[in-house]
Amino acid sequence: MIEETANFKVDKSKCISCGRCLAVCPGNMVGGDVLELKDGCPVMVDETNLGTWKGCWKCQHCLAVCPTGAISIFGIKPNEVLEKPNESIKDELPKLISYRRTCRSFLKKDVDKVTIDTILESLSNMPTGGNNQSLEFTVVETRDAMKKLYQAVFENKQMTIFADNETDDYSKLRLYDAPCLFIAHKAKNERFQDGPIVEINIATAYFELLANANGLGTVISTYAAELLAKSKEARRLLNIPDSHELMVVVGFGYPKITYARGIKKDRSRKIHRLR
Repeated sequence: MIEETANFKVDKSKCISCGRCLAVCPGNMVGGDVLELKDGCPVMVDETNLGTWKGCWKCQHCLAVCPTGAISIFGIKPNEVLEKPNESIKDELPKLISYRRTCRSFLKKDVDKVTIDTILESLSNMPTGGNNQSLEFTVVETRDAMKKLYQAVFENKQMTIFADNETDDYSKLRLYDAPCLFIAHKAKNERFQDGPIVEINIATAYFELLANANGLGTVISTYAAELLAKSKEARRLLNIPDSHELMVVVGFGYPKITYARGIKKDRSRKIHRLR
């Protein structure tokens, strides 16, 4: 077994000795001794002390903050990662949040695999507590797979969800016959009981926005999550261990109906400020 190392490297011809990498290193900030300047360039004190509280968190902050692109880590080079979003993001993201709607009518069509892969690749960069990265994702990618899942949950009872004329109650799991399903799940940590709840909710929100940004419709369901969590056969089929929390899921697919514009809600009386 090859021992994992940070493989922290610095291009000395580009390094300007600004110290930003030291300043943002979480391990340094909590009292560890991870990065230090030596002869004007950053070095990692112990490249094998990974994933520990006062060691390298594997967050890649050092790579991301370097203004000259002098740092690479874990074999990842600055030119291999996405650049900072341009200023239009401040206008486009509010539009997306305003425009996205709960979809309750999907096309009978599987989502393109490239689109799913693109969303999951973006989602892999979501935040997790202490950058533990232990959150897992399960995706049901086709209508045939969804049918197997429904049969697992309802033990092969007669269902009409895949008939031509669908009249069943919310497609049984209240997913409105969404052809695909996204599930974030994680084992409960005895030390941080609420960790799975927070990370699952963050992943769900991120996935839902990414899906809508890629032209998909989404429906979020806690009811479906509850039924799936209780079904041993569904857990087996989805490869979700009994120890994993399953709190909310996202049905997704191509929407039958698209919207022309966003909406505007008034939450002015529900916003509280301390100045």
